[in-house]
Amino acid sequence: MSEEINEEKAEETASGKKLFAKTLKQYLDKGVEASKKGLKTAGSAISEFGDKSVNKIDIVQLKSRLEKKYQELGQAVADQLAEDGISISKDSIVVSEKLSSIKELKEKIHEKEEALKKYEK
Repeated sequence: MSEEINEEKAEETASGKKLFAKTLKQYLDKGVEASKKGLKTAGSAISEFGDKSVNKIDIVQLKSRLEKKYQELGQAVADQLAEDGISISKDSIVVSEKLSSIKELKEKIHEKEEALKKYEK
């Protein structure tokens, strides 16, 4: 009879160990799954932050270039007007080139600003 009791205790101990191991494995699996979700979310947030930052930097640089183009346009017009007998219009080669560059920069700035808006939603 003591052998039966010992066997029952051994079976209970083995069963308890299996149950503990199973429960521990379930908790570890849940922890791993939560970690994966957390890392995925963090990675996405970091990527979004990086994209937003790059767009903001690009916008600032493009606006700086735009200001420079306006200055160049003003200087070109002033130079043309300073010369006697020369008329100036938007069709003048120097002016039209500057205006074309200005238009192109404005379009790029608009594109970047639109791209930045998608992160604000």
